[in-house]
Amino acid sequence: MKALVLLSTAVLAASAQAQKTAPASAKDPSAAPLVKIKSGALPFAVSLPQGWVGINLKDGLGGVTIASQAQPPAALIRLLFIPKNGKVIDLKNEFKSFEAAVKESGSTMTLQSEKAANYGGVSGLMRQYSIKNKTGTLAMRVWFGNGAKNFYSFQLTVPSDMFAKMNPLFDKVLATVDF
Repeated sequence: MKALVLLSTAVLAASAQAQKTAPASAKDPSAAPLVKIKSGALPFAVSLPQGWVGINLKDGLGGVTIASQAQPPAALIRLLFIPKNGKVIDLKNEFKSFEAAVKESGSTMTLQSEKAANYGGVSGLMRQYSIKNKTGTLAMRVWFGNGAKNFYSFQLTVPSDMFAKMNPLFDKVLATVDF
């Protein structure tokens, strides 16, 4: 879906900015308790880390984008959906488009792992990447889900040195998704 080009470009720009600006916060954002979010604007309910900051990347995509702190470097979680409008979605092809868009941005992307993963009863595919750009190395986990009405993209993007701390929190968030 063409929206993924916007998605990958916006995520990389936000993450690159996060890497090159301020020092890391002394507090541990992964220890934040989760707070349930349910909105008529979202086709799912989810629990998100309390105290994280909402971000509008102005990419026109539906969903939620939050950062672990207002000042970089920060972890970025995006829980997005795109209406399928009757289209048939092939997740592997969507990943190919996503990877091509990241590479077109000037970054180098290396696939670390892939596995089938289901959240809230929706089947999908989870991939983990290492992304190198001008400012450093990012770690990214991306789940693409194929719902009845929507295509879902749930992501964690962090500077690679934050991944071990943030990955378990992302697992906790994904476990709370309810479609």
